[in-house]
Amino acid sequence: MRALWALVATLALLLAAHVDAVEPQADPGAHDPTLLIQGDRWFVFTTGKGLQRLSSADAGKTWQRLSPVFAQAPAWWAEAVPEHKGVDVWAPKLFTHRGRVWVLYSISTFGKNRSAIGLVSSDQPDGSEWRDDGLVVLSRAEDDFNAIDPDLFVDTDGKLWLSYGSFWGGLRLTELDPETLRPVGETRFIARRKGGIEAPTIVRHGEWVYLFASYDLCCKGAESTYNIRVGRARSVTGPYLDRDGKALMDAGGTKLLAGGTRWKGPGHQDVVGDWLVHHAYDTERGGKPHLRIKRLSWSTEGWPVIPQEE
Repeated sequence: MRALWALVATLALLLAAHVDAVEPQADPGAHDPTLLIQGDRWFVFTTGKGLQRLSSADAGKTWQRLSPVFAQAPAWWAEAVPEHKGVDVWAPKLFTHRGRVWVLYSISTFGKNRSAIGLVSSDQPDGSEWRDDGLVVLSRAEDDFNAIDPDLFVDTDGKLWLSYGSFWGGLRLTELDPETLRPVGETRFIARRKGGIEAPTIVRHGEWVYLFASYDLCCKGAESTYNIRVGRARSVTGPYLDRDGKALMDAGGTKLLAGGTRWKGPGHQDVVGDWLVHHAYDTERGGKPHLRIKRLSWSTEGWPVIPQEE
C-alpha cells in the first residue's frame, strides 16, 4: 500500500510539473501584467491607479491585492507629460537588479505620444517604501516613437537592454548603463507595423533571442483584436525574423496566441522562465481584462508554443 501511495504521489508531482496553464480560482482584474517569481511567492504588477500590485503564495492560484506603489505623483511627471492626470500608471516591467526590486513604468494619455518611462525601486516587491528613481526615456509629439510599454532584457554577457514602443515608428531598443539604468549608445528600431504593434518582450532561449510583441488593438473589451506574435534573431539587436523569414521591421511576426470564444484580445505579455503572463478580455464578465498565465514550451525547430485561449 505504501508503494502504491508513493506512486500516486510521484504521478501527482509529474502532472503538476507539466501544467500548461494556471487558472486563478478567482480571476483577478489585470491589464498589462508583469511577473516576478521569488521562491514560492509570485508578484504581478499591472496598469492602474497608483500602479496596481498582486501577490500569490500558491504559484498563481489565489491572489491578494496589495496597496498601490504611488500614493501621489512624483513632481517630474507634470513637466514630462503635462496632459497626464492623477496617478494612472501604465504597463510596468518588474525586475531585480543589484539587490533591489525595480519597476519600469509608463505615463501617457491615450492615443498620444507625449509619454515617459519612469523608474521606481524598493527592497521588496511587497514593500511599503518605494524610491522615485526618475525619468528614463521621454517622447514628444514631434517624435516618431512612443515611450511606453518598457521591457528589460539581461543577456548572457550581463548587458542590460531596454525595449519599448507603441505604434508610431514601432518598437525601439537601447542598451542601459548597469549603474544608472539609463540609455547608453545607439537607440534603434527593431520592429514596426502600421496596423498596430506594441509591448515588446525580449528573452533568450539557447542560441536565439526572441522578440514577443502584441499586434492590432487592445482596450476595446470583447471587441479587442490584440494577439501575440514572435520573431527571433541571433543577437539582441536583430534583425528579427518570423518563422517564414519575414522581418519584423517589415511587419512580420509569427502568431503565437490569439483570442478564442470566451477570451478575446490576449496581449501585453511578459515572459518569466517558462511562464508567459498576459491579459485577455472575458466575454463572460462584460469584456473586462483579466490575468492569464500559460506555460511556455518550445518546438523542435526552436519556436515558442503555448496553449491557445478558449
